[in-house]
Amino acid sequence: MQRTLSRRDFLKTAALTGGAAALAACVAPAAPGSEGAESEVAMAPVEIQWWSFPLGLPGDILPHGTWEQERADEYSDMTEGVTISYQAVGWDSIVKVQTSIASGNPPHTVLRASVDGIIQALQSDVAVEIELPQEFQDDLPAGWYEGMHFRGKNYMVPFYTLANGMALNLDIVAEAGVDHLLPQAPERTWNFDDYLTMMQACTFERDDGSQVWGAVFSAAETNPFFYWPDQVLSWNWGTDTVELRDGQWVCKLAEEEGIAWLQWLQDLYFVHGVIPNPNGLSASRWDYFFQKSLLGGIGPSIGWSQRPGVEVDPDTLVVTDTERDIRWIFVQPPTNPGVPHSLYWGGPMLDVNSIVYRAGGANEIGPSIDFALWLSNRENQKWIAQYLLPARVSAVEGVTNPMLEWHYEHYIPYGRQRASAHGGRARETVEQLELVHQKIFLPVPPEEAVQDFCTTIANLEWYV
Repeated sequence: MQRTLSRRDFLKTAALTGGAAALAACVAPAAPGSEGAESEVAMAPVEIQWWSFPLGLPGDILPHGTWEQERADEYSDMTEGVTISYQAVGWDSIVKVQTSIASGNPPHTVLRASVDGIIQALQSDVAVEIELPQEFQDDLPAGWYEGMHFRGKNYMVPFYTLANGMALNLDIVAEAGVDHLLPQAPERTWNFDDYLTMMQACTFERDDGSQVWGAVFSAAETNPFFYWPDQVLSWNWGTDTVELRDGQWVCKLAEEEGIAWLQWLQDLYFVHGVIPNPNGLSASRWDYFFQKSLLGGIGPSIGWSQRPGVEVDPDTLVVTDTERDIRWIFVQPPTNPGVPHSLYWGGPMLDVNSIVYRAGGANEIGPSIDFALWLSNRENQKWIAQYLLPARVSAVEGVTNPMLEWHYEHYIPYGRQRASAHGGRARETVEQLELVHQKIFLPVPPEEAVQDFCTTIANLEWYV
């Protein structure tokens, strides 16, 4: 999805979704000679297993699973013959979910599933094709429904939109006396040279002995998928981990731009000294940020500015976290020449959707899709709009929100899923990426650090 969405496009008038989705090859046939068998199958009581990853709701007032369990209970109460059995899963359960799909025993639906889940479902013959009702299609941002398609077919029900960008701590910038280095409104664009200059200025020791850093990069994440902010920064540098080229997946990280990117990362620690030791961090990246010890980085979504205790200046879009006593601002990630616009972690193929799987009997597919559609109805989307960006444009019609407008001009149209996910080898790629990070911060020359990575990539069986 490349074109910019205007506010007029985004906030267009749209009808509410009604009815059920059309299914392809998912209807249970009646038994031969059994009149009315289809009705009996359709009316049989069903129990729908629903799993969901964290949505990004404020955990202090809405712990993971709270809102979801309420939805499961409400739908079960209002829908005769259908019981929703809900299970909250954390990001440490990615392997559990993948294993359930690969074994042919997935839950009926997973919320916060992405193209990875589609590929795994197709490989395990548990995929369910879904054609959204036209009313729902018309209630999505322009081009969003088409962007959800994999190989020309749709397998997901959209839930919210997302593009995670970069935030800077304005208090640290002021403390360092470098307000003039901030990316300027309204676009707030800059390059990697400017970013490095800012990091150097914002790396210092306070009078009380506490240390402030320009950035934080890790060589030992608890989950290899947590390297996605570094991948986003690499896209804006002009490279990636892998690339589909002439029908084959190639190791892009070993090419000129990839080596230059890894050298830049390595130099942040060994040459410029603007990051703490990636092999010995005392906290996570955003713990540093909220401890007022970090300039900023890539990670936040607009949800960070829509939480209790947070205020947004409608003119400057400066965000004030009154509970943590921090002022910060969204900017675009730095770009190198040749990158026409900053790229973000997001887009319609990211984990912002519900996926329905072929689980149990064929009579359970329709109720599973009906529930996924209900979960994305206007009422639920209106509620979600308090904290996240809903998928339905009608959920934010008439809302005057300068921060929302800025995101839909500069972030949302440029959201991107990791390239490797389309080949079905996202986990293997990020696991190998972690090993590359560990090596370059030993230090090992980037050319040598990527050798094992590229060998592994070359030997994987990709789902092209």
